[in-house]
Amino acid sequence: MNILLTNDDGYNSEGIKILKKKLEKYGNVLIVAPDSPRSGCSAAVTILEPLQLEKVEENVYKCSGTPVDCVSMGLTCFNMDFDLVVSGCNNGYNISYDTMYSGTVGACLEAVMLRKKAFAVSAKHGTDFSEVDEYFDQVWEYIHKHGLLSDKYFLNINFPRDAVKGIQIGSLYYRKDENYFIHDKFGYHAYRRLQENFDDDKGSDCYLFEHGIISIVPMSRTYYNPAIKDRLVQKIK
Repeated sequence: MNILLTNDDGYNSEGIKILKKKLEKYGNVLIVAPDSPRSGCSAAVTILEPLQLEKVEENVYKCSGTPVDCVSMGLTCFNMDFDLVVSGCNNGYNISYDTMYSGTVGACLEAVMLRKKAFAVSAKHGTDFSEVDEYFDQVWEYIHKHGLLSDKYFLNINFPRDAVKGIQIGSLYYRKDENYFIHDKFGYHAYRRLQENFDDDKGSDCYLFEHGIISIVPMSRTYYNPAIKDRLVQKIK
């Protein structure tokens, strides 16, 4: 199995090193990742300037672009047919609306757009990734035992805030957040108040994250929702 590994924290981050070590048990791993942190860039792509791709060491390359650029270049600039794209491990969870802004998730969006199976891995901010190191193999086995991978969607995996109690397929929670800004001499600083209780949806990624369960959420490769389209067509009729 050939595995393309990327992230949005940079090619030299601790999270990507942990995943590389874990994934090498299952296949040949090639890292193509940003040369510096690109958190919050979502599915941004570089179009107005040339990209630089530099070999750091054997099977490790740094790219001057975004995570999406890294996936696109990784899949096209190397003489390898990749079976899987993995993004992470992100230093900070990607649940609910975080997924809209996440470069970690954006990389997987690019992968499935290019018809490759993919999953993203994230953990709580400031983590030492010990929970990922300890439980990743169980997650890998769970995914493959149940045939969860597809080139028509990707999996968004989050390791929980507390001690791991299990693994579960979850749903994306629509968290009720509140944005606000603090002004000082340097300008406006963006902050967000996050919803704290998720008992109204105990199958959601937010609830699972807060209750020690590794969540695996299947995510679409497009903003298009056929169910909404069908409802609108019925309205017109």
